[in-house]
Amino acid sequence: MREDGPGYCLHEPLRQHIRRGAALEHWIAAFGADHPARMVGHDAVHMDFHPGNILATDGSITGIIDWDGAARGDRRFDLVTLRFGIHSKDAEARVTQHLDAVLDSLPEDILRPAWAHMSLRMVDWAIRHFTPADVEHWLDLAEQRVS
Repeated sequence: MREDGPGYCLHEPLRQHIRRGAALEHWIAAFGADHPARMVGHDAVHMDFHPGNILATDGSITGIIDWDGAARGDRRFDLVTLRFGIHSKDAEARVTQHLDAVLDSLPEDILRPAWAHMSLRMVDWAIRHFTPADVEHWLDLAEQRVS
């Protein structure tokens, strides 16, 4: 959250975007300045945990694929990643509501850094690769937990 990532999680596109993008980047930068540079924890974290990387048969998860970006940290980061992942899909309202309730139960020191990271990641990517409507879509989600 303090520096640009390797080709993603770039701050400048948000700064140069409409007022909403710049405000989000300001919150992310301020938040990042007050928190550790690395995720705390020793769990295996997928880092790209979304429905496209989940294998399922008959409603049961049978595997998780695409571990090339995995890292150590707090496993609950993947729940935030999943929340962003279902935002782009036509997820059932009950699934979204359930996942939001799980996120509401997370400690702030886990939820807020993960939310800031994913907000930067998804809004930056949308600005650089998708339509203005897509950017608004991701800003709407990002702003739900910005305070």
